[in-house]
Amino acid sequence: MSESAVLHLQRAIQCKTISYKDRSLMDFSEFEKFIENIRSDYPTIFTSGQIERFVGYSLLIKLPGKTDLPPIGLMGHFDVVPVREENWIEPPFSGIIRDGYVYGRGTLDMKGHVISMLEAVEALLSEGFEFERDVYLMLGHNEETGSILPDSGAVAIRDHLKQQGVFFSMVVDEGGALIDGKSLGIDGTVALIGVGEKGYLDIELSATQSGGHASMPPKKSAMAQVFEAATKLERDKFPANFNDATNAMFDALIPFMKQPLKLLFSYKDFFKPILLKVMTDKPDTAAVLRTTCVATMASGSFAPNVLAQKATVVCNVRIIPGESIESVRNRVQNMVGSEIEVKLHNGTEPTDISPSDIREFEIIQETTQEHYPHFKAIAPYLMVAATDSRVYHGMSKGVYRISPFEISKEDMKTVHADNERVLIENFLKGIEFFKSFIRKASQS
Repeated sequence: MSESAVLHLQRAIQCKTISYKDRSLMDFSEFEKFIENIRSDYPTIFTSGQIERFVGYSLLIKLPGKTDLPPIGLMGHFDVVPVREENWIEPPFSGIIRDGYVYGRGTLDMKGHVISMLEAVEALLSEGFEFERDVYLMLGHNEETGSILPDSGAVAIRDHLKQQGVFFSMVVDEGGALIDGKSLGIDGTVALIGVGEKGYLDIELSATQSGGHASMPPKKSAMAQVFEAATKLERDKFPANFNDATNAMFDALIPFMKQPLKLLFSYKDFFKPILLKVMTDKPDTAAVLRTTCVATMASGSFAPNVLAQKATVVCNVRIIPGESIESVRNRVQNMVGSEIEVKLHNGTEPTDISPSDIREFEIIQETTQEHYPHFKAIAPYLMVAATDSRVYHGMSKGVYRISPFEISKEDMKTVHADNERVLIENFLKGIEFFKSFIRKASQS
């Protein structure tokens, strides 16, 4: 299986399924090529399953089980972000093997995940394994541009399943993480399972003036106005606090902590001021404790010697559970004042937090421990990025984000960047992970 699995991954990488918000830029023949590839590579899935297509290229594959137990849903997407080819050591859509890695856009995000999942399901079906409950494979084709767009494949599949009255035992998608436990007083690697996601919002700040020649500037230009507003938002940060996801994470990790952190987190409400101060000093831990707001784009006049008639700064906001788009808008408007116009774009609320004290979560923990016994601890956490799985909250007992692979920090830096790659050894181990997980999840 290993040689054919790697070949199937290479074939998947060679499909240039690049996703753009401007759909006219997308080469849908490459998406069709990907679908035909997996149809050929996984014949048992396509003959055993009930196949439906949504928005042209997103796939829903239902594999019937023997009972009417709530089904499980396995998610993935096969679109990828654009590339700058000049900095790659191997062509980004070649799937070339080098030094034990398969190189190519999508190897980690997330064709490697999708192919390992399909390999596992195909192997189980070929071995005669029978699912006790229905298994749904939900493969999106435009996740990278967000499920907020009206032609989201994930939303179309979700709406169809909702109309059918489907309620899942669990839904699993991309998004787990590995961290060094040292900062939490834990000797070893900690595996994190996403149980929820922050909300998303783009805020446009703008100031309008009459403009004119730059040789006679006003006391404060429109550009200065919006820069001051954006700087204030970054300086006066949103308040930090524990939330349901961080509380669940700490509760799971306390038994593995060394003193004095074990004591501090055991009484985290009492020591909250100390813990929040320490954790908000680091960007990665601050992000799971507060709503973040950062300036990402700016625009002004059309020439260096012309005053901007309208100056704009766009800030990207990730909303913590417990806050909302409306509460963020109110806070931002109060902070920047009436001279700054505030417009909201692309907003999604934070999800609810899936439980980590139910059997479904335990299955993920058990499978992870079985295949990666050297991980010191496995715990829930809050995703700060967004995935299509957010649309299934409310349709499942739990929605979880995992990684079937053990990925080094260095390799993780290649996601959405140059020289994305997956270690073949880790990819093959991911297939075995999915076989175990699906076997347990579909029969429990």
